[in-house]
Amino acid sequence: MSAAIFRIMLLRLVRDRGALVMSFLLPAIFFLIFATISAATTGQDMVFKVAVADEVGNETAKRLQRALWDEPALTPLGTASTSGDEVRDLVRRGTADVGLIVKSNTEPAVPGGEQRRTFLVLVSDPTRGVAARLLSAQVHKAYLSARRDGSVNGKPSEGYLRTADLDGLLTREDVAGRSAGLNHIAYHAGAVAVLFLLFSAIHGALTLLEEKEAGILERIISGPGSTLVLVNGKFLYLVAQGFVQVGVIFLVAWLVHGVDLPGHWIGWAIITVSAAAAAAGMALAITAACSTVGQAQSIGNVAVLIFSALGGSMVPRFLMPPWLQDIGWMTPNTWAIEGYAAIFWRDEPVAALLLPAGVLLGAAAAGLLLSQWLATRLRGV
Repeated sequence: MSAAIFRIMLLRLVRDRGALVMSFLLPAIFFLIFATISAATTGQDMVFKVAVADEVGNETAKRLQRALWDEPALTPLGTASTSGDEVRDLVRRGTADVGLIVKSNTEPAVPGGEQRRTFLVLVSDPTRGVAARLLSAQVHKAYLSARRDGSVNGKPSEGYLRTADLDGLLTREDVAGRSAGLNHIAYHAGAVAVLFLLFSAIHGALTLLEEKEAGILERIISGPGSTLVLVNGKFLYLVAQGFVQVGVIFLVAWLVHGVDLPGHWIGWAIITVSAAAAAAGMALAITAACSTVGQAQSIGNVAVLIFSALGGSMVPRFLMPPWLQDIGWMTPNTWAIEGYAAIFWRDEPVAALLLPAGVLLGAAAAGLLLSQWLATRLRGV
């Protein structure tokens, strides 16, 4: 009898292609994603984008920069005309992971104050401390290398590397006005919010198939309603539910950790509504494309996990290889987290949210239209 049950279950699995994919292929894909991220965080594949402004331009400064770029994990951004303010802006917007400004050591630290001994400024985002630490270590390594090479084309170098004090070589400037700890709290609030937003949307959308299996869907459609009305109603509910859910997370972040939700409530509301709509559209499209509740639940949960892994909800994207970061832009997680980043720790105006909110709303519209079209076949499934 046990053998017969075993055979029935095996045949059911073999005949269900969706179950086969869910049982064997998708777990392997999920493992590969995390294995790639893990390999990157060991430093083997990690690459940080460094925005550079050379305000000195002499051979000594150029030699120091050449020594920096010997580190495979550092990739320079910017041109010879890039200014220090542009470097700060690139780091603040997340285009660069960290910045470096090569300055003259004759500028006063404060108006009327003593001359500054340091001539390198490391511009960092507190949420990307790993990049700042790596660049700092590489600057010291390059400094020692440059001091050992005390000549340029056979002549003594014309710079201040030979006399500069190693301890005073580098100063650090954070582009965010808040503390590093508060920036991290704001980041994790956004990352966790999007993760659970997707999960709740998937489970809420499952009612579409549950009602079909229970015969409720047929009665709704045979009445004054239609599949279009049904899908739209569920979409609106999931958006409202997601908005409240994310609101609770950020409310706790405000009350417990001091994240400035009241001061940024307009921008927060724009991104939250957009993210909730994108999650609802995606969840309904996945559900409407499946034949059974079990199938939709499995595919939906794995899709959420993959999106969250690639999109930065589980591991910060800047720790990933560049090609994996590029793939992350295809997930709602990335756009939502970037939107929250612009609000809470880059203090950007509401206008800066047009792109992330637009992408999320576009994904929401595409998901809703697809789910409406797919739902028309539910009566015959």
